[in-house]
Amino acid sequence: MRQVSRITNARLRGREGLFDLAIDGGVIAGVTAAAPDGPKPGRRADGDIAGEMIDAAGGMVAPSFVDPHLHLDLAYSLDLVPENVSGTLVEAIGLWSEAKRTISRENVRERAIRAIKAEVGHGTGYIRTHVDVATNAGLRLVEGVLAAREATMHLCEIEVVVFPQDGIVRDPGAREQMVSAMRMGCDVVGGIAHNERTASDSRRHCESLFEIAREFDAPIDCHIDETDAPESRCVEELASLTLANPAWAGRVTGSHVCALASYSDVHAAKVISMIADAGMHVVCNPCVNMHLQGRFDRYPKRRGLTRVSELRSRGVTVGAGQDCIRDPFYPLGTGQMLDVAHMLVHADHLSRPEDIEYAFDCVGANAARIMGIAGYGVSEGCGANLVVLPVVSGAEAVRTRPVPIAVLREGRRIEQADLRL
Repeated sequence: MRQVSRITNARLRGREGLFDLAIDGGVIAGVTAAAPDGPKPGRRADGDIAGEMIDAAGGMVAPSFVDPHLHLDLAYSLDLVPENVSGTLVEAIGLWSEAKRTISRENVRERAIRAIKAEVGHGTGYIRTHVDVATNAGLRLVEGVLAAREATMHLCEIEVVVFPQDGIVRDPGAREQMVSAMRMGCDVVGGIAHNERTASDSRRHCESLFEIAREFDAPIDCHIDETDAPESRCVEELASLTLANPAWAGRVTGSHVCALASYSDVHAAKVISMIADAGMHVVCNPCVNMHLQGRFDRYPKRRGLTRVSELRSRGVTVGAGQDCIRDPFYPLGTGQMLDVAHMLVHADHLSRPEDIEYAFDCVGANAARIMGIAGYGVSEGCGANLVVLPVVSGAEAVRTRPVPIAVLREGRRIEQADLRL
Protein backbone atom coordinates (compact mmCIF):
# COMPACT_ATOMS: atom_id res chain seq x y z
CA MET A 1 0.00 0.00 0.00
CA ARG A 2 1.33 3.43 -1.00
CA GLN A 3 0.57 6.68 0.76
CA VAL A 4 -1.37 9.16 -1.38
CA SER A 5 -1.05 12.88 -0.77
CA ARG A 6 -3.36 14.21 -3.47
CA ILE A 7 -6.16 13.27 -5.87
CA THR A 8 -6.58 15.69 -8.76
CA ASN A 9 -9.24 16.37 -11.39
CA ALA A 10 -11.98 14.58 -9.49
CA ARG A 11 -15.72 14.89 -9.86
CA LEU A 12 -17.74 14.92 -6.64
CA ARG A 13 -21.38 13.92 -6.43
CA GLY A 14 -23.74 16.87 -6.38
CA ARG A 15 -21.09 19.43 -7.27
CA GLU A 16 -20.22 21.01 -10.61
CA GLY A 17 -16.66 21.12 -11.89
CA LEU A 18 -13.47 19.28 -11.02
CA PHE A 19 -11.71 19.23 -7.66
CA ASP A 20 -8.40 18.42 -6.04
CA LEU A 21 -8.33 16.57 -2.73
CA ALA A 22 -5.38 16.96 -0.36
CA ILE A 23 -4.80 13.99 1.95
CA ASP A 24 -2.79 14.08 5.15
CA GLY A 25 -2.58 11.54 7.95
CA GLY A 26 -5.36 9.39 6.53
CA VAL A 27 -7.78 12.33 6.44
CA ILE A 28 -8.99 14.63 3.67
CA ALA A 29 -7.13 17.82 4.52
CA GLY A 30 -8.74 20.01 1.89
CA VAL A 31 -11.00 20.10 -1.17
CA THR A 32 -10.33 22.84 -3.73
CA ALA A 33 -11.27 23.58 -7.32
CA ALA A 34 -8.90 21.83 -9.70
CA ALA A 35 -6.17 24.06 -11.07
CA PRO A 36 -6.97 25.00 -14.69
CA ASP A 37 -3.39 24.36 -15.79
CA GLY A 38 -3.18 20.97 -14.06
CA PRO A 39 -3.62 17.50 -15.61
CA LYS A 40 -6.67 17.52 -17.88
CA PRO A 41 -9.62 15.10 -17.55
CA GLY A 42 -9.78 12.27 -20.03
CA ARG A 43 -6.00 12.12 -20.52
CA ARG A 44 -5.97 8.53 -19.41
CA ALA A 45 -9.00 6.32 -18.88
CA ASP A 46 -7.37 4.47 -16.00
CA GLY A 47 -6.00 7.50 -14.14
CA ASP A 48 -2.43 8.74 -14.03
CA ILE A 49 -0.23 8.01 -11.03
CA ALA A 50 2.72 10.32 -10.45
CA GLY A 51 4.45 9.46 -7.21
CA GLU A 52 1.89 10.06 -4.48
CA MET A 53 -0.64 11.83 -6.73
CA ILE A 54 -3.63 10.15 -8.38
CA ASP A 55 -5.11 11.89 -11.40
CA ALA A 56 -8.80 10.94 -11.41
CA ALA A 57 -8.90 12.21 -15.01
CA GLY A 58 -12.45 13.52 -14.63
CA GLY A 59 -13.64 10.42 -12.82
CA MET A 60 -15.72 10.50 -9.64
CA VAL A 61 -14.34 10.19 -6.12
CA ALA A 62 -16.75 8.77 -3.55
CA PRO A 63 -16.41 7.42 -0.04
CA SER A 64 -15.68 3.70 0.05
CA PHE A 65 -18.70 1.47 -0.45
CA VAL A 66 -20.37 -0.02 2.60
CA ASP A 67 -21.70 -3.57 2.78
CA PRO A 68 -24.13 -3.48 5.72
CA HIS A 69 -25.10 -7.15 5.53
CA LEU A 70 -22.76 -10.04 4.73
CA HIS A 71 -22.08 -13.56 6.03
CA LEU A 72 -18.31 -14.04 5.95
CA ASP A 73 -18.49 -17.44 7.65
CA LEU A 74 -20.65 -18.68 4.77
CA ALA A 75 -18.70 -17.14 1.90
CA TYR A 76 -17.48 -19.61 -0.76
CA SER A 77 -18.90 -22.56 1.21
CA LEU A 78 -21.00 -23.92 -1.65
CA ASP A 79 -18.53 -26.75 -2.28
CA LEU A 80 -18.71 -27.81 1.38
CA VAL A 81 -22.43 -28.58 1.46
CA PRO A 82 -24.81 -30.75 -0.60
CA GLU A 83 -26.78 -29.12 -3.39
CA ASN A 84 -29.75 -26.95 -2.40
CA VAL A 85 -32.21 -28.75 -4.69
CA SER A 86 -35.28 -26.64 -3.86
CA GLY A 87 -33.36 -23.37 -3.81
CA THR A 88 -35.32 -22.33 -0.73
CA LEU A 89 -34.18 -20.56 2.42
CA VAL A 90 -35.49 -23.44 4.53
CA GLU A 91 -33.34 -26.04 2.75
CA ALA A 92 -30.29 -23.75 2.82
CA ILE A 93 -30.58 -23.32 6.61
CA GLY A 94 -30.82 -27.08 7.04
CA LEU A 95 -27.80 -27.77 4.83
CA TRP A 96 -25.70 -25.15 6.60
CA SER A 97 -26.84 -26.36 10.02
CA GLU A 98 -25.35 -29.76 9.29
CA ALA A 99 -22.17 -28.48 7.61
CA LYS A 100 -21.19 -26.08 10.38
CA ARG A 101 -20.84 -28.94 12.86
CA THR A 102 -17.45 -29.81 11.41
CA ILE A 103 -16.13 -26.71 9.62
CA SER A 104 -12.85 -25.60 11.16
CA ARG A 105 -11.83 -22.19 12.40
CA GLU A 106 -9.02 -22.05 9.86
CA ASN A 107 -11.34 -22.92 6.97
CA VAL A 108 -13.65 -20.07 7.97
CA ARG A 109 -10.70 -17.68 8.27
CA GLU A 110 -9.39 -18.49 4.78
CA ARG A 111 -12.77 -18.15 3.08
CA ALA A 112 -13.58 -14.95 4.97
CA ILE A 113 -10.28 -13.33 3.95
CA ARG A 114 -11.01 -14.26 0.34
CA ALA A 115 -14.41 -12.55 0.54
CA ILE A 116 -13.04 -9.46 2.30
CA LYS A 117 -10.37 -9.01 -0.36
CA ALA A 118 -12.93 -9.47 -3.13
CA GLU A 119 -15.11 -6.73 -1.64
CA VAL A 120 -12.16 -4.39 -1.09
CA GLY A 121 -11.05 -4.85 -4.69
CA HIS A 122 -14.43 -3.52 -5.82
CA GLY A 123 -14.16 -0.49 -3.54
CA THR A 124 -15.76 -1.63 -0.28
CA GLY A 125 -14.19 -0.14 2.83
CA TYR A 126 -16.71 -1.15 5.50
CA ILE A 127 -18.48 -4.46 6.16
CA ARG A 128 -21.02 -5.58 8.73
CA THR A 129 -20.92 -9.37 8.85
CA HIS A 130 -23.25 -11.75 10.63
CA VAL A 131 -21.56 -14.86 12.07
CA ASP A 132 -23.35 -18.00 13.17
CA VAL A 133 -23.24 -18.79 16.90
CA ALA A 134 -25.67 -21.73 16.97
CA THR A 135 -24.83 -24.36 19.56
CA ASN A 136 -23.95 -26.97 16.92
CA ALA A 137 -21.23 -24.61 15.62
CA GLY A 138 -19.72 -23.63 18.94
CA LEU A 139 -17.61 -20.49 18.64
CA ARG A 140 -15.37 -21.77 15.84
CA LEU A 141 -17.03 -19.66 13.15
CA VAL A 142 -16.70 -16.52 15.29
CA GLU A 143 -13.06 -17.33 15.96
CA GLY A 144 -12.42 -17.73 12.23
CA VAL A 145 -14.09 -14.45 11.27
CA LEU A 146 -12.41 -12.50 14.08
CA ALA A 147 -9.06 -13.89 12.88
CA ALA A 148 -9.90 -12.80 9.31
CA ARG A 149 -10.80 -9.33 10.57
CA GLU A 150 -7.47 -9.08 12.35
CA ALA A 151 -5.60 -10.17 9.21
CA THR A 152 -7.32 -7.58 7.00
CA MET A 153 -7.74 -4.60 9.33
CA HIS A 154 -5.37 -2.58 7.13
CA LEU A 155 -7.75 -3.08 4.18
CA CYS A 156 -11.24 -2.74 5.61
CA GLU A 157 -13.25 -1.89 8.73
CA ILE A 158 -15.42 -4.81 9.83
CA GLU A 159 -18.24 -5.05 12.37
CA VAL A 160 -19.16 -8.54 13.57
CA VAL A 161 -22.75 -9.44 14.44
CA VAL A 162 -23.45 -12.47 16.64
CA PHE A 163 -26.11 -14.41 14.76
CA PRO A 164 -28.16 -17.25 16.34
CA GLN A 165 -29.09 -18.85 12.99
CA ASP A 166 -31.13 -21.64 14.59
CA GLY A 167 -33.04 -19.35 16.93
CA ILE A 168 -32.66 -18.56 20.61
CA VAL A 169 -35.69 -20.22 22.20
CA ARG A 170 -35.58 -23.24 19.90
CA ASP A 171 -31.79 -23.61 20.30
CA PRO A 172 -31.16 -23.77 24.06
CA GLY A 173 -27.67 -22.53 24.77
CA ALA A 174 -27.60 -20.07 21.85
CA ARG A 175 -28.09 -17.10 24.17
CA GLU A 176 -25.01 -18.07 26.18
CA GLN A 177 -23.09 -18.48 22.92
CA MET A 178 -24.09 -14.97 21.91
CA VAL A 179 -22.89 -13.51 25.20
CA SER A 180 -19.59 -15.38 24.91
CA ALA A 181 -19.10 -14.13 21.35
CA MET A 182 -19.75 -10.53 22.43
CA ARG A 183 -17.12 -10.95 25.13
CA MET A 184 -14.69 -12.20 22.47
CA GLY A 185 -14.93 -8.87 20.65
CA CYS A 186 -18.04 -8.97 18.46
CA ASP A 187 -19.80 -5.65 18.04
CA VAL A 188 -23.51 -6.08 17.29
CA VAL A 189 -26.30 -8.26 18.70
CA GLY A 190 -28.03 -10.19 15.92
CA GLY A 191 -31.10 -12.36 15.71
CA ILE A 192 -33.52 -14.23 13.48
CA ALA A 193 -36.84 -13.83 15.23
CA HIS A 194 -39.03 -15.42 12.56
CA ASN A 195 -37.12 -18.71 12.83
CA GLU A 196 -38.74 -19.47 16.18
CA ARG A 197 -41.70 -21.86 16.32
CA THR A 198 -44.41 -19.55 17.66
CA ALA A 199 -45.22 -15.85 17.77
CA SER A 200 -44.66 -15.79 21.53
CA ASP A 201 -41.23 -17.38 21.07
CA SER A 202 -40.42 -14.75 18.45
CA ARG A 203 -41.37 -12.04 20.95
CA ARG A 204 -39.12 -13.66 23.57
CA HIS A 205 -36.34 -13.82 20.95
CA CYS A 206 -36.57 -10.07 20.37
CA GLU A 207 -36.64 -9.38 24.12
CA SER A 208 -33.42 -11.39 24.48
CA LEU A 209 -31.72 -9.19 21.90
CA PHE A 210 -32.44 -6.06 23.93
CA GLU A 211 -31.29 -7.77 27.14
CA ILE A 212 -27.93 -8.63 25.60
CA ALA A 213 -27.67 -5.26 23.87
CA ARG A 214 -28.16 -3.46 27.19
CA GLU A 215 -25.50 -5.61 28.83
CA PHE A 216 -22.92 -4.65 26.20
CA ASP A 217 -24.33 -1.25 25.15
CA ALA A 218 -24.38 -2.63 21.62
CA PRO A 219 -26.50 -2.02 18.50
CA ILE A 220 -29.00 -4.63 17.28
CA ASP A 221 -29.29 -6.01 13.74
CA CYS A 222 -31.93 -8.72 13.45
CA HIS A 223 -32.86 -10.87 10.46
CA ILE A 224 -36.60 -10.34 10.52
CA ASP A 225 -39.52 -11.75 8.52
CA GLU A 226 -37.35 -13.20 5.74
CA THR A 227 -40.39 -14.95 4.35
CA ASP A 228 -43.24 -14.30 1.95
CA ALA A 229 -45.80 -15.25 4.60
CA PRO A 230 -48.02 -12.28 5.52
CA GLU A 231 -48.61 -13.94 8.89
CA SER A 232 -45.00 -13.23 9.91
CA ARG A 233 -45.20 -10.10 12.07
CA CYS A 234 -41.85 -10.13 13.90
CA VAL A 235 -40.86 -6.68 12.66
CA GLU A 236 -43.78 -5.27 14.64
CA GLU A 237 -42.35 -6.82 17.81
CA LEU A 238 -38.90 -5.41 17.08
CA ALA A 239 -40.32 -1.94 16.41
CA SER A 240 -42.49 -2.10 19.54
CA LEU A 241 -39.50 -2.99 21.71
CA THR A 242 -37.41 -0.25 20.09
CA LEU A 243 -40.14 2.26 20.94
CA ALA A 244 -40.04 0.96 24.52
CA ASN A 245 -36.24 1.39 24.62
CA PRO A 246 -35.74 4.94 23.27
CA ALA A 247 -32.02 4.84 23.95
CA TRP A 248 -31.82 2.37 21.05
CA ALA A 249 -33.45 4.69 18.50
CA GLY A 250 -31.07 4.75 15.55
CA ARG A 251 -29.30 1.64 16.87
CA VAL A 252 -31.70 -1.08 15.71
CA THR A 253 -31.75 -2.53 12.21
CA GLY A 254 -34.26 -4.90 10.70
CA SER A 255 -32.64 -6.93 7.95
CA HIS A 256 -34.56 -8.42 5.00
CA VAL A 257 -38.11 -7.53 6.21
CA CYS A 258 -39.50 -9.42 3.19
CA ALA A 259 -42.95 -10.20 4.63
CA LEU A 260 -43.70 -6.48 4.67
CA ALA A 261 -44.19 -6.79 0.91
CA SER A 262 -46.92 -9.38 1.47
CA TYR A 263 -48.95 -7.37 3.98
CA SER A 264 -52.05 -5.51 2.87
CA ASP A 265 -51.25 -1.93 1.94
CA VAL A 266 -53.17 -0.67 4.97
CA HIS A 267 -51.29 -2.85 7.44
CA ALA A 268 -47.95 -2.22 5.74
CA ALA A 269 -48.45 1.53 6.13
CA LYS A 270 -49.09 1.05 9.86
CA VAL A 271 -45.95 -1.07 10.29
CA ILE A 272 -43.80 1.33 8.28
CA SER A 273 -44.98 4.16 10.55
CA MET A 274 -43.96 2.09 13.58
CA ILE A 275 -40.51 1.50 12.06
CA ALA A 276 -40.11 5.21 11.32
CA ASP A 277 -41.37 6.33 14.74
CA ALA A 278 -38.99 3.90 16.45
CA GLY A 279 -36.00 5.29 14.53
CA MET A 280 -35.23 1.84 13.14
CA HIS A 281 -33.14 1.22 10.04
CA VAL A 282 -33.82 -1.39 7.35
CA VAL A 283 -31.31 -3.35 5.27
CA CYS A 284 -32.58 -5.13 2.18
CA ASN A 285 -30.62 -7.74 0.25
CA PRO A 286 -32.03 -7.54 -3.27
CA CYS A 287 -29.81 -10.09 -5.01
CA VAL A 288 -30.32 -12.88 -2.48
CA ASN A 289 -33.98 -12.25 -1.71
CA MET A 290 -34.90 -12.00 -5.39
CA HIS A 291 -33.30 -15.45 -5.64
CA LEU A 292 -34.77 -17.05 -2.50
CA GLN A 293 -38.25 -15.59 -2.14
CA GLY A 294 -41.30 -16.49 -4.17
CA ARG A 295 -40.18 -20.11 -4.29
CA PHE A 296 -43.57 -21.36 -3.11
CA ASP A 297 -45.52 -19.17 -5.53
CA ARG A 298 -46.77 -20.28 -8.91
CA TYR A 299 -47.76 -17.15 -10.84
CA PRO A 300 -47.71 -14.27 -10.22
CA LYS A 301 -44.47 -14.68 -8.24
CA ARG A 302 -43.54 -12.19 -5.55
CA ARG A 303 -40.31 -10.23 -5.98
CA GLY A 304 -38.96 -10.98 -2.51
CA LEU A 305 -37.91 -7.42 -1.69
CA THR A 306 -39.22 -5.29 1.14
CA ARG A 307 -41.07 -2.02 0.41
CA VAL A 308 -37.98 0.10 -0.15
CA SER A 309 -39.63 3.12 -1.76
CA GLU A 310 -42.37 3.30 0.86
CA LEU A 311 -39.84 3.08 3.68
CA ARG A 312 -37.79 5.75 1.95
CA SER A 313 -40.76 8.08 1.60
CA ARG A 314 -41.46 7.72 5.33
CA GLY A 315 -37.89 8.77 6.17
CA VAL A 316 -36.53 5.35 7.13
CA THR A 317 -32.83 4.87 6.33
CA VAL A 318 -32.54 1.90 3.98
CA GLY A 319 -29.29 0.17 3.07
CA ALA A 320 -28.59 -2.73 0.73
CA GLY A 321 -26.23 -5.65 1.34
CA GLN A 322 -24.53 -8.40 -0.62
CA ASP A 323 -25.63 -10.94 2.03
CA CYS A 324 -24.14 -14.06 0.44
CA ILE A 325 -21.24 -15.02 -1.81
CA ARG A 326 -21.39 -18.49 -3.37
CA ASP A 327 -22.97 -20.41 -0.52
CA PRO A 328 -26.01 -22.72 -0.10
CA PHE A 329 -28.29 -19.68 0.10
CA TYR A 330 -27.03 -18.02 -3.09
CA PRO A 331 -24.77 -19.54 -5.78
CA LEU A 332 -23.65 -16.15 -7.14
CA GLY A 333 -22.26 -12.97 -5.56
CA THR A 334 -18.94 -11.22 -6.09
CA GLY A 335 -18.78 -8.60 -3.33
CA GLN A 336 -19.31 -5.86 -5.93
CA MET A 337 -21.68 -3.47 -4.14
CA LEU A 338 -22.61 -1.77 -7.40
CA ASP A 339 -24.12 -5.11 -8.47
CA VAL A 340 -26.31 -4.91 -5.37
CA ALA A 341 -27.38 -1.35 -6.21
CA HIS A 342 -28.01 -2.41 -9.81
CA MET A 343 -30.32 -5.21 -8.69
CA LEU A 344 -32.12 -2.85 -6.32
CA VAL A 345 -32.89 -0.55 -9.23
CA HIS A 346 -34.60 -3.43 -11.05
CA ALA A 347 -36.34 -4.96 -8.06
CA ASP A 348 -37.88 -1.72 -6.77
CA HIS A 349 -38.53 -0.06 -10.13
CA LEU A 350 -36.11 2.81 -9.48
CA SER A 351 -36.05 4.47 -12.88
CA ARG A 352 -35.60 8.24 -12.43
CA PRO A 353 -32.02 9.56 -12.23
CA GLU A 354 -32.52 10.63 -8.61
CA ASP A 355 -33.84 7.14 -7.79
CA ILE A 356 -30.75 5.49 -9.25
CA GLU A 357 -28.60 7.89 -7.24
CA TYR A 358 -30.59 6.72 -4.20
CA ALA A 359 -29.63 3.11 -5.01
CA PHE A 360 -26.00 4.24 -4.98
CA ASP A 361 -26.60 5.74 -1.51
CA CYS A 362 -28.00 2.41 -0.30
CA VAL A 363 -24.49 0.97 -0.61
CA GLY A 364 -22.90 4.23 0.49
CA ALA A 365 -24.13 7.02 2.72
CA ASN A 366 -27.30 5.24 3.89
CA ALA A 367 -25.41 2.08 4.79
CA ALA A 368 -22.77 4.19 6.56
CA ARG A 369 -25.50 5.82 8.65
CA ILE A 370 -26.85 2.40 9.59
CA MET A 371 -23.41 1.28 10.75
CA GLY A 372 -22.76 4.56 12.54
CA ILE A 373 -19.56 5.26 10.59
CA ALA A 374 -17.96 8.53 11.66
CA GLY A 375 -16.19 10.79 9.17
CA TYR A 376 -17.84 9.26 6.11
CA GLY A 377 -17.83 11.53 3.09
CA VAL A 378 -15.68 13.50 0.66
CA SER A 379 -15.17 16.77 2.47
CA GLU A 380 -12.47 18.28 4.63
CA GLY A 381 -12.01 16.31 7.84
CA CYS A 382 -13.53 13.07 6.51
CA GLY A 383 -11.50 9.89 6.50
CA ALA A 384 -9.58 9.24 3.30
CA ASN A 385 -11.36 5.93 2.72
CA LEU A 386 -12.21 6.46 -0.92
CA VAL A 387 -12.95 4.87 -4.25
CA VAL A 388 -12.10 6.55 -7.57
CA LEU A 389 -14.40 5.51 -10.40
CA PRO A 390 -14.18 6.26 -14.17
CA VAL A 391 -17.71 7.73 -14.24
CA VAL A 392 -19.31 11.15 -13.78
CA SER A 393 -22.15 10.24 -11.39
CA GLY A 394 -23.48 7.68 -8.97
CA ALA A 395 -26.20 6.72 -11.44
CA GLU A 396 -23.59 6.08 -14.13
CA ALA A 397 -21.63 3.95 -11.66
CA VAL A 398 -24.73 1.84 -11.01
CA ARG A 399 -25.37 1.50 -14.73
CA THR A 400 -21.84 0.46 -15.74
CA ARG A 401 -20.45 -1.06 -12.51
CA PRO A 402 -16.86 -0.24 -13.49
CA VAL A 403 -13.55 -1.44 -12.11
CA PRO A 404 -12.24 1.29 -9.78
CA ILE A 405 -9.35 3.47 -10.88
CA ALA A 406 -8.11 3.38 -7.29
CA VAL A 407 -9.21 2.29 -3.82
CA LEU A 408 -7.83 4.09 -0.75
CA ARG A 409 -7.80 3.00 2.87
CA GLU A 410 -6.84 5.74 5.35
CA GLY A 411 -5.05 7.61 2.58
CA ARG A 412 -3.09 4.60 1.32
CA ARG A 413 -3.70 3.16 -2.13
CA ILE A 414 -4.54 -0.54 -2.08
CA GLU A 415 -2.52 -2.38 -4.71
CA GLN A 416 -3.36 -5.67 -6.42
CA ALA A 417 -0.56 -7.29 -4.45
CA ASP A 418 -2.41 -6.42 -1.24
CA LEU A 419 -5.42 -8.42 -2.43
CA ARG A 420 -3.64 -11.62 -3.39
CA LEU A 421 -4.56 -14.69 -1.35
